[in-house]
Amino acid sequence: MNKLRIAIIAPPFTPLVSEKQRGIERIVSDLAQGFANKGHNVTLFGAGECKLKVKFIPVLERTIDELKINKEETEASRPLSLEILYLTKAMDEIVKREGEFDIVFNHTRGSFVFLPLSRFLNIPVVNILHLPIFKELGEFLNSYKNPNIITVSNSQRQGFSGINYLATIYNGINLQEFEFNSNPKDYFLFLGAFGEHKNPKDAILASKKAEANLILAGGKVREPYFKEEIKPLIDGKQINYLGEVSDKERIKLLENAKALLFPVKWKEPFGLVMIEAMACGTPVVAYGNGAVREVVEDKKTGFIVNNVDEMAKAMKNIDSIKRTDCRKRVEDNFTTEIMTDKYEKIALDLIKK
Repeated sequence: MNKLRIAIIAPPFTPLVSEKQRGIERIVSDLAQGFANKGHNVTLFGAGECKLKVKFIPVLERTIDELKINKEETEASRPLSLEILYLTKAMDEIVKREGEFDIVFNHTRGSFVFLPLSRFLNIPVVNILHLPIFKELGEFLNSYKNPNIITVSNSQRQGFSGINYLATIYNGINLQEFEFNSNPKDYFLFLGAFGEHKNPKDAILASKKAEANLILAGGKVREPYFKEEIKPLIDGKQINYLGEVSDKERIKLLENAKALLFPVKWKEPFGLVMIEAMACGTPVVAYGNGAVREVVEDKKTGFIVNNVDEMAKAMKNIDSIKRTDCRKRVEDNFTTEIMTDKYEKIALDLIKK
């Protein structure tokens, strides 16, 4: 097979790779390295520094997170303005370098802004949607005959079946980073953003009802939600809050947990932490919103429940789940190799047209 010249556009928020890397950046890093491992020529566009062994073009010298914007000294829209600037400069780079690539994979959260430009390029630009589709966006995508859209779950498409999608490609992880553990410690885990959409409150209430220990960890604290709804429930004994943790600490927490609690309220586009947990052998107890039913096999790799009472009941029954089944679920469906192969097939199919 001929080597492909692949351009990948990453989000501009955290460095590639870093211990505070967000979900999409992690997928982009693994995909870029996966393509390179298969012998393809990869050019990665991003912000800040990059430690990957691929050609890297810094669209912004520093990531948006590294800029540490002082909200008292700048307008409230500065982070948004920086993101728009990043997208604009990325488009400019793609135009200037058009003859250098066979295909572009765009993983920015505003990937759809590239659609008008793609009409004037002689190479396919594939836009991956990592966030939910909303009414106005759906109408816009539906106006394009070939928008070259990839979803990360089938649930993202609900209510927007008229769009001409390329494929659904599930996110994958590098299994070597996640050690299987058959003997967890005596705690459950909530790992994610502390906002109402991720619903850590129900994880706390279920743990109290089940008389189980719970560790809360993660970043993106949303106020006043955390101060008013979460902090009063943390006692430092049964319910412990660690805040943001390093990558190594996060993986250790996942490996040693009896289960991951995932009581999301919003339509979760994928939920990367669920496959990270299962890769360690850790079952998932989740509300069945968004892509949860595509990721978790109910009563096989965890439990899909509807409320606090059902979550508490599932927690008491967690030992009925075989941790080996959780690991196998990821091995069969959600690895970096599987993900890379599917993106590669998309590239080959589009280039042949």
